[in-house]
Amino acid sequence: MSILSASAQTSDPDPVQLDKAVAYFNSGKYHEALLIFQQLDKRYKLNDRFRAYIGLCYYNEWEYKSATNYLDEVAPRLAVLAPHERSVYYFANAESHFHLQEYKPAISFYEQALTVCYDSEKGEIYYRLGLCYMFGEEWEKARDAYMLSETFFRKHRTATDVEARLAQVVNMRKGCQAKIDEKLAADSIARAKAVEDSLRAIAASIPLDSVITEKPTDTISSKPIVTTPMVNKKKKTPVPPIDDKPEKQKKKQEDVAPINLEDLYKDKVKVEE
Repeated sequence: MSILSASAQTSDPDPVQLDKAVAYFNSGKYHEALLIFQQLDKRYKLNDRFRAYIGLCYYNEWEYKSATNYLDEVAPRLAVLAPHERSVYYFANAESHFHLQEYKPAISFYEQALTVCYDSEKGEIYYRLGLCYMFGEEWEKARDAYMLSETFFRKHRTATDVEARLAQVVNMRKGCQAKIDEKLAADSIARAKAVEDSLRAIAASIPLDSVITEKPTDTISSKPIVTTPMVNKKKKTPVPPIDDKPEKQKKKQEDVAPINLEDLYKDKVKVEE
């Protein structure tokens, strides 16, 4: 990252040393730059911009706790700087918190970086946000962050430039969706079990005698009606029953028997005659 010249520190009485520190920083010699910045800060109390440079030096030296100490302090006072310059400080601070597994402040600074960075840089920032949400098991937020990361990578970067990272983003998004589906299934089963347990509890709390509202009544058993045939008192022989409804009996006979017995008897009488 290229930063401004030492002239930004107008009250510094040693611009030569400050320019030297800046030169070291711009050439990637962060340790050498850090030593000079620290000496100048101790002696002259550098302004917020150069104290942010000290934070960047610590970040590039992988001393993340020291980086956050400086960057957290000056971040609220950097609004006067150019947007993209601020995005560098916000991103470095977010990364430092991320490596310290401090995901809540990391998310906050990643989001601030998104407001002032270039579109070509948003894919990577959304990717890092997705990781933060994953570590917090916020699967839906992580999936959404990966979707945005994929969108910005495809739209604002060349495929060959981010091919490996894009593959990671796609796999991460699919993994988050699988977790979401798994959780939905588990929640559905849990809800069904809760309903079942509730119904069982209600049923168990109702006494049985309150369910049976009436006692069963004894049924009167009916005895079969036995009829005895009429008997001729003189001959002591049974008398055939009197057919008081001959037409009805005839009709019943016709319905039941395929042969007309009355006609058959008539024929029999004729033959005998």
